[in-house]
This record gives sequence, C-alpha cells and structure tokens, in this order.
Amino acid sequence: PVLQAQPALPLLAWGPHPAVLVVRRRAGQHTASRKRMAHAAHATNLRQAYALLTASSSEAERRAANEWLVGFAKTAEAWGAAEELVRPSEAAEEVAFFAANLLYSKIKTEWHTLADAPRRQLRDALWSAACGRPSGGEGQPGPAARRLCLALAAAAARTEGLAEESTRLALSLAAAADAVQGGLAVELLGALANEVVAEEEATGAASPGRSGLRALAPAVLCALQALAPLSSSMCIGCLRALQAWLALNAGPSLASLYAGQGPLLAATLNALAAVNNEPLNLAAADALGELLTSTNSPLPASAPRGARDAAEAVAAQFGVLAREVRLAELLMSGEPADDRLFYFCRALCAFAERCVDLVAVTEGSLLPLVELLLLCAGGELRVAELSIDFWVGLQDTAVAQRHERLRAPLYRRLATLLLDKCTLPAEFTSWDEAAEDEEEFRRFREQSALEVLGACLSLLACEFVGQLQAMLQGSPPWQKLEAALFVLRGLHVQIKGALRGSAADGEGRPSAAAELQAALNQLLGFVFGQLAAWRPSGATLLVESAMRLVGAFAKWLQRDEALLRGCLRLVLEAVQAGGAPEHAAEAFRALCIHGRRRLASAAYLSELVGPCTALAGSAALASSVRLTLQEALARLVGAAPSPAEAEQLLHALVRAPCEQLAALLPHLPPSDGASVPPETAPRASDGSDGSRGSGGEAAATAASTQGVEEAVATQLALIGAAIRFSDTIHVGGGGSCAAHPVFAVLSYCWPLLQDASRRGGPSVLQALLELHGRAMGCLGGGLAPLLPSILEQIGTTFCRRPVVGALECLTQAIELYGESHEAPLSDTLERFVDAVCGWLASTAAPEAEPELLSAFFELCHRCLVFRPQLLLSLPCVASLFDAAAACVAHQEFQHTRAAITFLCLFLSGTDAANLYRESAAHCLQRSGGTLLRYCVQGLASASPANLVDHQIELLRVIAESAPTAVHGWLVAALADPGLDLGALPRQGAAAEAFVRGAAQQHATVAAFHCVASEFSRVCRGKAR
Repeated sequence: PVLQAQPALPLLAWGPHPAVLVVRRRAGQHTASRKRMAHAAHATNLRQAYALLTASSSEAERRAANEWLVGFAKTAEAWGAAEELVRPSEAAEEVAFFAANLLYSKIKTEWHTLADAPRRQLRDALWSAACGRPSGGEGQPGPAARRLCLALAAAAARTEGLAEESTRLALSLAAAADAVQGGLAVELLGALANEVVAEEEATGAASPGRSGLRALAPAVLCALQALAPLSSSMCIGCLRALQAWLALNAGPSLASLYAGQGPLLAATLNALAAVNNEPLNLAAADALGELLTSTNSPLPASAPRGARDAAEAVAAQFGVLAREVRLAELLMSGEPADDRLFYFCRALCAFAERCVDLVAVTEGSLLPLVELLLLCAGGELRVAELSIDFWVGLQDTAVAQRHERLRAPLYRRLATLLLDKCTLPAEFTSWDEAAEDEEEFRRFREQSALEVLGACLSLLACEFVGQLQAMLQGSPPWQKLEAALFVLRGLHVQIKGALRGSAADGEGRPSAAAELQAALNQLLGFVFGQLAAWRPSGATLLVESAMRLVGAFAKWLQRDEALLRGCLRLVLEAVQAGGAPEHAAEAFRALCIHGRRRLASAAYLSELVGPCTALAGSAALASSVRLTLQEALARLVGAAPSPAEAEQLLHALVRAPCEQLAALLPHLPPSDGASVPPETAPRASDGSDGSRGSGGEAAATAASTQGVEEAVATQLALIGAAIRFSDTIHVGGGGSCAAHPVFAVLSYCWPLLQDASRRGGPSVLQALLELHGRAMGCLGGGLAPLLPSILEQIGTTFCRRPVVGALECLTQAIELYGESHEAPLSDTLERFVDAVCGWLASTAAPEAEPELLSAFFELCHRCLVFRPQLLLSLPCVASLFDAAAACVAHQEFQHTRAAITFLCLFLSGTDAANLYRESAAHCLQRSGGTLLRYCVQGLASASPANLVDHQIELLRVIAESAPTAVHGWLVAALADPGLDLGALPRQGAAAEAFVRGAAQQHATVAAFHCVASEFSRVCRGKAR
C-alpha cells in the first residue's frame, strides 16, 4: 500500500528517495517485530521445558523435556530464545542462569557460524543483560550475571579485538569504584583472561582475543588494586581476576607488581593471614602461585637489583606473617595444619622455590626464609612435601658458591628431619588403624624425601652413611629399622653408582670416594649379613622393605655366594610365610638373574627346584607370584651346565603343572562339541604315570567352571614360564631339534596341550597360544616338526573363539617360518582373514573388540613386510581391503591407526610385493572411492585429534596411488549428503580449494599435509 500511494520517483545519483527509506525502515521494523515475536514464542517453550525438567514429578515428562532441550539447543532458534530469557525482565534467576549457560555453550561450539552483525548484536545483548540482572550478596553479581560475563568473555576470546573492547568496557565500569558495578567489572575481567587461556589450550594456537590485552594489563592491575579494599568478597574476586590475568603471561611479575602495584601485592600477602576466611586465603595462595611461575617471575642469581629488592621485601613480609599465623608453634605441635596455615605454607614454599637461586647466594638477608622452610619440612607430610622443590632447586647452585650455612650444616638438619619423616610412628601396627594415609605416606617417601636424601648422601657422604648405620645398631624398634632399609633401597641407584666410581684421586692416592665406598660396603655387608640369617616374621612393612632391598642389591650380592644363598633362603621363606609374597618373588627373580652363574651347579639347582616348584604349585599364592617364581627358576635352568641336566630340570619344572592339568581338564566340557578321547596322561621321565600325584588344586577349584578355567590357564602359563629362557641352551655338535630340552618337554606335554585347545575358554586359549609363541622363540626352526599341528590348532581355536593370542602367534610364525612353510601358513591366514572380515561385515558394534582388530591389522601389516605373497595371493584380499577401509573412520585410536598403517603399506607396496601389485590396484579401482570417503569423514569429524595426521598420510597415499581418479572421488565424497563435514559448507571456496590441493599432482608432502590439515581444522570449527 505504501508503494501504491507514492508517485513515480526520480532516480537520484547520490542516494535513494526519502520515501524509499521510509519503506525500508517500515519493512525492517516489521521484520524485527516478527523476529521478536518468534523469539518470544521459542523462549516460552524453552522456559516451559526447563520447568518440566526441574519441577515435574513425572519421570517421563522430565525425560521428554531433556530430549527436547538437547535437540533445541543445537538449533539456530536457540540463540534468540536464550537471549530473551536473560533480559532483566526475566524474574526467575534460575531460568536466566539456564539461558545464559545455554548461550555460553553455543558460543564455545558455534560462534564461528555467526556473521559479524549477529555477533555484535549478541555481544551488546549479553552486556546489557549482565548490567541489568539483580546483584547477589555484598553487591556481587548474581549467578546469571556471572554466567553472562562468562558468555561475553567466551565470545571475546574468539573474536579479534572484542576482548580488548570488552576489557576497556569493564575498566570504565570499574572506574566508578562502586561495589555493584565494580563487582561486575571484576567478574568480566577475570572471565576474559580465563577464556582466552582456555581457548588457547583447546586449540593450541594464540587466541584471536589476546591481541591488545598485554597493553591493558597495567590498567587492569590498577583497577583491581582500587577495588580490592571495598569488601572481603570484592577482594576475593579481585584476587581471582589477578590470578587469571597472571595466567596470560602478559607481563606482570613479582618485581613489576612490587614497583608499580605495591598495595595490591601487600593485600595479596596479607590475605594469606586473614582469620576465618578460607576462600580469601585460598584466592591469595592461588594468585601468588600464578605470580610465582617461571614465565611470570624468573629470579635467577643474576637478577637485577629491583627483582632482588622485591624478593627481600616479600621474604621479610612472609617472616612477619609467619609470626602472625603462629607457623612455628602450630607445625611443631604435631597437629594437622588447618586450611589457612596450609595455604600460607603453599604460598611460602612457592615463593622460596622461585627465589632459590637468590637464596643460595644470599649474603644473609634471605637466610630467615630458609628457617621457615625447615619448619615446613618438619611439619605434617602434606606441608613437608611443599618444601621439597626448594631443597631440590638448591642443588642447582654449586656448593662452593652457596652461603656457608647452606652447605653441610643445612643438610645435617635436613637429613635428620627427613629420616624422621620416613619413619613410621612408634605406635604404628597397620594402615587400617593408623592416622597417616598410606598413599600419602608412600608418595612422600618415594617421590619427595628420597630426592633430598640423595642430595644429603652426595654432600655428607660418609657422615650420612654413619647416620644410617646408627639407625641399625643395637635393638632398634622395627619402624626405625624399616626406615633405614627403605632409604638404602630408595638410594640404591646412587649407592651403586658410588660403588662403581674411581677409588683414587688423580695422583693414585685413596680419595674421599674410596672412603665412601668402604663405608657403603661395610654398611651393606652388615645389613645383608643380618638379613641372610633372619627368619622373616613380624610387621609386613618390615618384610616388604627387606625383600625390596634384597631385589635392589641382587647384583651386589652375587659377589658373595654365602650371602647370595642366605638371601635366596630368606626370600623363599618370605614367599611361604605370605608377608610380602609379591616383593619376595621379585627379589627371588632378581637374585636368579644376577646370581645364575654362581647358582648354576646341578647339585644346588636340584636342591632349589623342589621347594620352588612346591611354591609355584601352591594355589594359596597369587598366580602372578607363582609365575614369577617359575620364571626365576627358568633363568637358572637356562644356565645349567649341560643340555641333559637342563632337560632333567625342565621336566621337574613342568611335571607339577602337567599333573594339575591332567586333573583339571576333565572338569571342562569340550568347547567344540566334539567327542574327546580318553585322557592321555603324560608319561614322566621315569616312565611312571604322570597323572599320579596331588589333585589338590583340582579339588579346590572344580566347583566352579570359571575357577577351573583360571586354574588351567595358570598351569599353561607355568609351563610357558618354564621354557621362556631356554633359548640359551645350546645342543652341541650336530644335535637335531629333537635333542633340545624344550622339544622333549613339549612332546611330553603335547597330549595335554591338544586337549586344552579343545576344551578351553578364552583365558585358557590365550595362555596356550602364549606358550606356543614362547616355544617358537626358543626353538626357532627346531619347532618345524610340530608347526603344522600348531597352525591347525591356532586356526581352529581362532575360528571357534577369536583371541588376540592367536593373531600374535600367527604373526610370529609368519616371521619365522614364512619361507619354509608357506602352504599351511597361507591356509591359516586365509581362515583368520575370512573370520575377521565376516565379523566386521555382520556386527552392529565393529569397535567392540579394539585389541583384536589392532592385533589383526598388525598381523596383516607384518605379513606385507615379511611375506607379502602370503597375503596378496589370497582370494579374500578384496574383502580384507573393504574391512580395513570400513575401520578408517572409527573412533578408537589403536586399531584405527593399525588399519590405516596397513592400508598405507598395502597401497604403496614394497619391493617384495611388486609381483602382486595387481591385487592392490584391483582393490583400489573397485573400492578406492569408498576408502577415500571414509578417510575424508575421519578428517572432517569422525576421528579424534590424535588420528588426524594418520588420516592425512592415508589420503596422500591414495592420491599418489590413483592420481587420475582422486579428483572425481573427492568431488563425489563432498557432494554426498550423508558425509558429515562439520562447519565446512559443501559448496564453497574452502571445499573447492581442498579438492584442488588434494588432487594436485606432484605436490610436496609438506604442501599436501598443510592443505589436508587446514581442511580438518575448518571442518572442526578451529579455523575459518
């Protein structure tokens, strides 16, 4: 009607006729009105859904409301609806908070989808709403206003120049020095810095919002300094904002803060000592911790005078505050530190650690700070742990350059303090009744105290060894004895290094190193002499420390056969007593490894095998302990004087497991439904019936099929452990493979192994396959007579119950026997490929077995490397290619990377595979487009970030392998509506540039990687 009422209008060169402007303005008003009405309608629905979600008593209504909200949040209409609900007119604070949180989430994930004009409009709306929302307690912003500040900060962190503009806006608000406006300004300032840092951590690149912030940092600090004294809550907010701006690493340091914003630094320090205000204490400690990071406040020994003055002033202030919080009195009382004291100690130790280089070369002004740190080192464990970095950092300054009080005198006090901290209380009996937390105590000793005690050993040398010796003299309480054993074990690397060092100076005279070596050898001889005669009993922790000490010094013990055998007896008795069987078994293994040459006499081995095999067969011990004992004995058997003696000892090791297997296997039904022949008991070396003997373990576990499965798997693992180190046994002359002890032992066990393969479940089959793998490793080509039977067993096992061990075993067989046994290996490989490809094609959850798929594609890859003809000549190679292609866009890292690695080698080929290139070319011609589509899908959205580089390499190999077809495949893939390209428009300059760059022939690897990487970043919303 407006147009009809107007006469014909002349065209003016300088602009539209005023009537046209009227028409446009009215049309724009109608459009804006319609938008507001639509936003209001969506806001009403959003408010109602939120009310149902939070207040409905019906589970179905809450579930439906949640589903609707999740779906609506992803729509474009959610922007306007949420904007309506955060306006000051919205009375319900919880609704406004919900809407503000929705906007915050959408900004973090969808900000890149908005044009510049909507961005500016939303920014204005957020700030207007934040200023209009009601305040909370003490004039601070309410929850909705705080969340709106966070949303505005998230937008600013993602937009060039907006963070600087928002900072200036907050500074203008802070200039009023009003509690309400100041609180909002502080909230926004802190949120801006936090969001910039968060965005940079998420993307790994500088945030667009960082530009301009460094120049504004001094003004921000001045604003915080002016606002902090207004109230306690304002001070907390200012300290949190200070911490956030310090995290930007935008220039502020201890020296600059001391020189330019002294009152703010003083307020931060004084807040540490505030009484009955734990949030303020925590905020101050956090802010100081951020200020004292290496990037903000480097304080080397060569620091300028201004930095030294700042450090000395702050150290003096810490001394005053220490008296105010009664640091010495409270830490020496033995009572747990309250939160205020702990936060104070945390800030104190952070400051001392940052100033450690200055403290080391001080002329005396910073020595009181060291005394405060010594108080902390003597406090409860969590406080003592705070001081460790300072003591460690002190070691970076040469002893000769330190103040004389920071040399040996300091480390004498430290050694006494820390040895006391490493000692359990006299009343300690068990962790269940102790006041100490076991994890905290162990962590302090293992990770913190030992590092400083190592410095004490280096500096004090024989004097420190004497302190340890004194702890062992007389009849000390077991807690003190345990601490000394712990320290010796914890410092074993340093002690052994000192023992290996030169014992003479440059002129051939005995040196201080020789004195230290003599002192250490004397101490170790005394300790192990006592342990060799000790009957392990008493506190479990004492036994544990003794066992770990024996294991750590097993190599030292092999110098003295009497001590070695005494410690062997000790650890075996400890296993039997059950005090610390895991550590005792590990110590036994270490003694066997390092002492095998001294212990490898036939007489002593025969004497040792009896009690050891009895322990290895004991169902009362954990299977891991039994396996450790068996492997340790296998080490000794591998060092036996002759093959005949080794065979006799191996039979002794496997006899008990075979007897147990013969008793256990009848309790397992055949898994394949086939009839099982009568049990064939193994024949012992003396010709007796191997089935005789104890069936105790069978009787104990026969009630449960699962228990029987586990017991059978353990017996198979024990057999595998027995032969594990027999590759060192050499059959002299022209001895055949049948003369090798392992071959004889396998022949002895073979009927039982075949029966186990027919009856066993997954755990049994895995143990059996690991046994076969170890046999291959020991015998190599000597296993050839049994290989066809093993391959048949592996193939049948895998087709019946796919287990990872079968794939690993076949991989090993292909590497060892690929040339000599090509036919049976090819048949077995085909069965495996058919089974896995069939499963992948039929399953609804292809990522449910990541370990199996990883091992499968590793098998295929190794086959291409060692015997490519085995794989490439299979009739099912096309199915294998399709199966691997389907895995390319999976989420799980390991098996997806394995599939991609296999495909890259499959397409690029090797010299040995040149005769079979037609297979790869046929697969690529047939399914190359599908493979490329999966690859693009992974790049765009499907794959996690750590797979993107692997996807890019696969895409490059595809482009090189099919240079003429890749362009058409890419165009078809990007046009496919089922392909999720994330934030990338299907038809646009970015998509066209990607196709051109990826299809460009003769492009360098770096150029191709750059194009594909940028494509992935654009799709994932990390670039525009």
